[in-house]
Amino acid sequence: MDFFRERLPIIQRDKVENKRNMSPVHTHEHYEFYYLINGKTKYFIGDEIFEVESGDIVFVPKGLFHKTDSETCMHIERLLIFFNDEIFDELTRPILKEMCLCRVIRLPQEKLEHVEKIMHKLEKESKRKKMHSDIIIKLCILELLTLICRYKVSYVPHHSKTNEDIYNISQYIRANFNNEISLKSLSKSFAISESHLSRRFKEVSGIGINEYITYVRIMNAENLLRTKKLPITEIAAMCGFNDSNYFSTVFKRLKGVTPLKFAKMEYDE
Repeated sequence: MDFFRERLPIIQRDKVENKRNMSPVHTHEHYEFYYLINGKTKYFIGDEIFEVESGDIVFVPKGLFHKTDSETCMHIERLLIFFNDEIFDELTRPILKEMCLCRVIRLPQEKLEHVEKIMHKLEKESKRKKMHSDIIIKLCILELLTLICRYKVSYVPHHSKTNEDIYNISQYIRANFNNEISLKSLSKSFAISESHLSRRFKEVSGIGINEYITYVRIMNAENLLRTKKLPITEIAAMCGFNDSNYFSTVFKRLKGVTPLKFAKMEYDE
């Protein structure tokens, strides 16, 4: 049975021992709250790559490409909370909007302890399934997100110096997604052999370099489809696709709908 056919919200604790924990790149139509209790991992979100450490909070808006890869640590423990728009009203929706602007959040230690107590309460309530547990769970999620918005500090996730070259390359791809980019051209621009660049990029990001280029382009195409009433051929060209038919094929494979249908859905809302 599909995990997400269950009624949201869902609270789940995962523990990985002595093995690499890697998920494929995916999207879903709900929000994902990820708290790393122990260990280290990499997180690919949208078009950015983060190194996540114990105590970090990751927030993934619905519809955004993401992937976690714990190659660097074979022992991790995490808390996941999945929820949708139904728990928010006019008063609390600004909290959701503020969270959607974040990707990785770090809290001061004394504030983190307060937030962890709410997470623990959420876990206990989700297991009890007593009368009105669903109400308590929703209220706890709202309190959790509200306090995170209050306590969060300006935080730029740490990138180790040994991986700095790969993060520079990922930034270059994000800035030049509309141009002709390939493993060969990047190898030449950054003076790194193709084989070494391919291997290192996969090690650091958790995904292949060509796959990353494609996701960056599709994410930018999504933004254009939401905001610009332009022909699909023009949007394809603006995002680095020379063939609009190929663009449509890739977009449908990754998003489940054609670019035309995606745009129509956005404008019909």
